[in-house]
Formats: sequence, C-alpha cells, structure tokens
Amino acid sequence: MGVRYTKIYQDAVSIPSETASATYDVSNPVPAGLVEMVGIRLVGTTAAQPTSASATGLIKNLRLTYNGDQLFSYTNLAAVNTTATLDRFSALVQDLGGFIAEKGSATAQDITIWIPAGIRLPGNSRLEAHIEYVTSAAAWSNTKFEIWQKYGRSSSATIVGNQTSSTMVAGAQVQVTVKIPSYKGATVSGIQIQSTTAGDDMTSVIAKPLGDFEFTPTLARGLAGRAAGRDPYEFMDAGASTTAPQLTDGAGTGQVFLPLYDLANTDGSVTLLVTAATSETYTFTPILSLPTGGNGEAMPTQTASKATGGSEAILDRAE
Repeated sequence: MGVRYTKIYQDAVSIPSETASATYDVSNPVPAGLVEMVGIRLVGTTAAQPTSASATGLIKNLRLTYNGDQLFSYTNLAAVNTTATLDRFSALVQDLGGFIAEKGSATAQDITIWIPAGIRLPGNSRLEAHIEYVTSAAAWSNTKFEIWQKYGRSSSATIVGNQTSSTMVAGAQVQVTVKIPSYKGATVSGIQIQSTTAGDDMTSVIAKPLGDFEFTPTLARGLAGRAAGRDPYEFMDAGASTTAPQLTDGAGTGQVFLPLYDLANTDGSVTLLVTAATSETYTFTPILSLPTGGNGEAMPTQTASKATGGSEAILDRAE
C-alpha cells in the first residue's frame, strides 16, 4: 500500500482547560505497517486567543509509546500561555523534520502537529499516549482531540529519548553527561538543549564528539540550519496584525538544537561542556535515528473463492 491517513483515536475531552493544567492518558490498538508520521490534532472554539501565539505552546509534555517501546518523550520546561513567539515544542518538531498545521484564527482552533516516526508496527500493536497541557488563556468548546497516523515510506525511525537534567552554575563551565537510550543500531542525530527560563542564558556549549570548538546559541542554530537567511522556524500568531505564519531563527527562546551528525554511540552517553550566565536547571533531550524499512499500512485482503454470504461460505468449507 502507498500513503494512507488513519485515525487512531478521538475524544472530546483531552483538551486544554482554562482553570488549571490538564493531563490525559489514552490508548488504542493501531493497524500494522510503516508509520511515517504521527499527527496530534486539536479542534475547537475558544472564547478568546488561548495563548499569546501558537496554541501548540499549551503542550507541556507529550509521550508516545508503541508496544511498550517509547518513541517520543518531550517536556517543555518553559510552557506557558503567554509565550508570544516560537514555543519549544514547535521548535523541536520542526528540528525533527515535522511541521505544525494551524489555522490563523484567535477563536476557531484547528491545529495538527505532525511528528516524524518512521516506525514499523507488527500486527496487534498498541499506542499509549500521555499529554499534559498548561492552563489555557481561554475556555474551549465544541472540541475534538484526535491522533492520526500517516502510513507511507521511511528509511529511518526518529526516536526522542528521555531528558537528562543538570543544574548550571552561573559563569562556570559544567560537564554534562547526556544519557543515550539503548537501541541496537541507533545513532544520535542531535540533542535539544533547553533552560528553565525562556531566554538564551546558555553562553556556549562544547560537544566533545565534535572536538573542542565552543558553540554559542547563534552558532549552534547556524549548524542546525536556523541562522538568519537559512531555514527559519515557523509559528502562528493569531493575535498579530496578520494571521500568516511568522518566521524566526529561534533566538531568545531558551532552547537550541545541537546536531551530532548521526553519531554512532558506543558507551551510552554523550559528554557536553556547558557554560550558562545564570544558575538554573537545563535539560538535554537526545534525538536518535534507527534504520527501518517497509511501505504503508498492512491492509486485509479477501480470500473467499466466490461472492457468497458469510454462513454459506462457512458451511461450504465445513462440508
């Protein structure tokens, strides 16, 4: 089979709340096949703009697990509904090669987050999803929460591993050992670095596997292709004078993606030397790539020798 979009799950309640943070756990069986991307969709009407910019900024944590194996796990340390520029969740998804499809409206919400997967699922597979939102700036109504899978082709699986946390000391260089999940044959595509506060408090980072060169946030964004004039991030700002997508290089968001060029890791960790201007907690999220293969959704086929009713076919075989 070729490309196919299959809805995996839907409800009307797994949506942000205007009174408090909200956490949901959902699960469902999923068809076999090669899942190219996973889509998280939020639809509804809000009384006003739910965030100062893109509604994806309401997502604090998202974890996707297939058959007990974690595919995607990310926590945005600075998730708040007052973020007026690019949110870190959107930045990570775009760094992975995914995208956000969001309607440019303050009150008519239609947001789909497409996350690269590249995972090949056997029969009798199951998806477990955990999602946590920060408090919305406006109430939601007429809502739908959906999970979609795009079946198609992919040469590698994209795995977002668990974060390593480390406390920085202001003005001092701190050695950070980033734990790398153990997947046979996986390589490290890069590491997303984020601070607690929404500002570029990191002054430099040395990735020891790349040598002893100190990368500032600006240089690291240049490495990842996000420098000015290259391939900027895109985010929606329904409160702006125009509802067209806004472009940014990600400066001032307190996060940066540091590419490691599919590093073949042998000892289960990557060493970074990080210098920050303030004393705060940083997290380091490893992004792995794992070779895969397959094509599309595994579809059932009819095998009856002739067009008959169910009971006739059963009796014919029995006799």
